[in-house]
This record gives sequence, structure tokens and C-alpha cells, in this order.
Amino acid sequence: MKIFACGDVVNNQNLNGLVCSSEVEAIIQEADFSVCNFEAPVMGYGQPQSKIGPHLAQPRETVQGLKKQGFDLLLLANNHMLDYGREGLVATLDSANKANIDTIGAGVDGNSAYQPLIKQFGNLKIGFVNACEAQFGVIDHFERQEQAGYAWINHSKIDTTILTLKKECDFVVVFAHAGLENYSIPQKEWRVRYKHLCDLGADIVVGSHPHVPQGYEEYNGSLIFYSLGNFYFDYDYAQYYENHSYAVLIDLKKGEPISFEPVYHITKDRKVYPTDKPVDLVALCERLGKGYSKELDQMSLEAYECSIRKSLLRAASNLPIDTTFFGTLKEIAATLLGRRKKINKSLTQLHFTRNEAYYYAARHALELHNEST
Repeated sequence: MKIFACGDVVNNQNLNGLVCSSEVEAIIQEADFSVCNFEAPVMGYGQPQSKIGPHLAQPRETVQGLKKQGFDLLLLANNHMLDYGREGLVATLDSANKANIDTIGAGVDGNSAYQPLIKQFGNLKIGFVNACEAQFGVIDHFERQEQAGYAWINHSKIDTTILTLKKECDFVVVFAHAGLENYSIPQKEWRVRYKHLCDLGADIVVGSHPHVPQGYEEYNGSLIFYSLGNFYFDYDYAQYYENHSYAVLIDLKKGEPISFEPVYHITKDRKVYPTDKPVDLVALCERLGKGYSKELDQMSLEAYECSIRKSLLRAASNLPIDTTFFGTLKEIAATLLGRRKKINKSLTQLHFTRNEAYYYAARHALELHNEST
């Protein structure tokens, strides 16, 4: 059987919910099972929650549109699914149920959020798992088991679920939502984690969240796709991006090695189209080999210096502050002129310390700084 898997979907512009061109729709329809990451809840339900970053939502018709165009499963374990709280999530689950499309990765409590999905396709039984790094809405070790949220990719429940599924299923597929955004290589910690999931029994790990494509690698007979990038994403300025990326058409046969075919795509005229100018997937994969460590160092230093350090300084100080003297003067002036919104300092500190991708980048950068002194 064949699984079509693609990256992030956020639809604001297509009120009928149809985000694919007829050419891409045909590919999705021909697959036995098609999956996308549904990056935001449906509109019109709940209230914006207290968090750092934008609040995303998409028309309720998007669910029906995705079903009509051939999708069978919506992945809900992502950092925007709880932007409008429990009510927004429940409305999304209800929309999917009415459209007869499966969901996984988030729920009204811990048990439902961590529940895997098992599907039978002829003589093949496949287990699906979906989880995200720790951000707003995560159900982790903090006492929120009875609250709505999404599954955490580093929770021990993910490990035990994979071990159980491996005994019951012919194949186990893990969908992960994690990593630094807008970088074309994965962090080392996610490479280690995904390989560990394969050691436990995952045959395929498919990543999303960085918004841009990353490479893939084979590991002990398993396949790891670190990021498929955006599939359709038209929020704010992203509506002007072509989102050059790829989906994968995975071929599963009992007793045979897993194979796949990349499906290269771009966004134009508010639809996803196939492209004759594909991303250089070979080059992305080569960046996981020789030269990876050096590029990882550069990425970590850049993320820390340009984003993480500045945000933490502002959140920790009672005064307007920046990472440079002149930057601090500008912040003081902007604050006095009323051009800076009041920062929720404790929430900002929580966001930048709980977010695992930021933590990994900051730690790596500080380790490099200390080695050089």
C-alpha cells in the first residue's frame, strides 16, 4: 500500500477549503492513505489563549476540503492546535468527525492525546503515532493530564506506545513536529531522538515544523524525513511564499524494504502545484553528512544570538534592554514613546525555556562560547 505524507497546512485564503491543484489532488487520491499536519484549529471557536507568538486558525471548510481532495488523516500535535484553547480543539475534532477524516496527536485529556491510530489495509496493519516538541498546549510531566492538549514527542508514553505497536503491527509510522524554524538542517538532538524511536520499532519517522525542507536518511532499515516543509501555508506574509518543498509517497510491502518517491511541489495562486524546479533533495541529504557539525554550530550560534538571547534578556530585565548598548538606547526610546507593547515577562521566559528547539540551540551555542574561552 502507499501512504502520501506532506507537511504543514494553514489555510486562510481558500474559503471553500480546497488547497490543492487538480494535479496534486490526483496524486493524493491515488494513494491508499494520505496524511497532512493540520497546523491550526478551525475558526470561530474559543478565545485566544495566553501565549507567545501568533494565534492561527483556519476556516472550518478546510477540513471538508482536505477530505474532498483525498486526505484521510489530520495530524494535530503541533504548537498552534491549542491557540484557541479546549473549545477550538473540540471544534476541530468535531469537524473532522463529521467529515469522516481521522485525527491523531491531540485530545481533550492525556489519554486521548497520546492515543495511537491503527489502520488495516488488506493484509497490512499499520500503527500511527503523532507528537510535538514542548510548546504551548503540550501535555508533559506538568500536572495537566485532565486538560486538553497535544502529545509530547519526548514523553516516555511515546516510547512504550511504539514498543506496543511494533508487536501488533506490520509497520509503525511516527509523525513528529519539532525543530528550529526556517533552517535546512535538523538539530543533532532531534536526529538522536528520531533514531532512538527507530530503535524502539518505528519504521518511518516523518518530521514537520521547520517550515522548510530538510534531508532524509536511512537508519537500520528505517527512513527518517527530518522536515517536509510547508505544504500549504498562507498565514500573513507566508501567503507570498512559493513554499518550494516536497511530500513523500511511501510504498509499504510486507517483508520488503520500504521505498518512497518524492513529490515536489510549490504554492502559486493559492493552490499547491507540482513543480519542474524541485528542491535539491540530494544536496539536503548531503548536508547531513560531511560538514554537518560545522553548519550545526553556525545555526545554533545564529539562533541564540539573533533571537533567543535577546528575548530572554528582555524578559528577565525590569528595564528596556537589548544585547548592545545602542540597541538598549533604542529600546528605552521606543518604550518612552509608547512603541513597545508590554511584555509578559514570565510567559516569555517560560516559552524560551520550555521550547526544546530553543533550549538545544542555546545550550549548544553556550557550549561553543565556553570552549573558545
